[in-house]
Amino acid sequence: MDKKVVKIVQDRAGNYCEVCGSPALPSMALHHRKLKSRGGQDTPSNLIKIHHGCHNLNTDSIHLNPAKAEAKGWLCPSWREPNEHPFVKPDGTIILLQDDGSEFIMMEGD
Repeated sequence: MDKKVVKIVQDRAGNYCEVCGSPALPSMALHHRKLKSRGGQDTPSNLIKIHHGCHNLNTDSIHLNPAKAEAKGWLCPSWREPNEHPFVKPDGTIILLQDDGSEFIMMEGD
């Protein structure tokens, strides 16, 4: 994966999990919102930095609860581009992730 893409995603996430909002751990996952098997690419709008538990270990994780994950924008359907699929931040803000690392706010959260 391109180091520039990884840096953009890490800078956007800061020291937090982009799913639960808790502080980052030494080991975090980069999750493809639009899965590679569905045509997803290694782009900042398609990648989020998350805890391994939020990814696939916890009961309510992305891969164990795909319907919730898609509703929250943590998974993107194959027919949609990640930069067009709304993403719900931990504070409830709804955004569109952009490939330059910025966020287009659609609706403010708490």
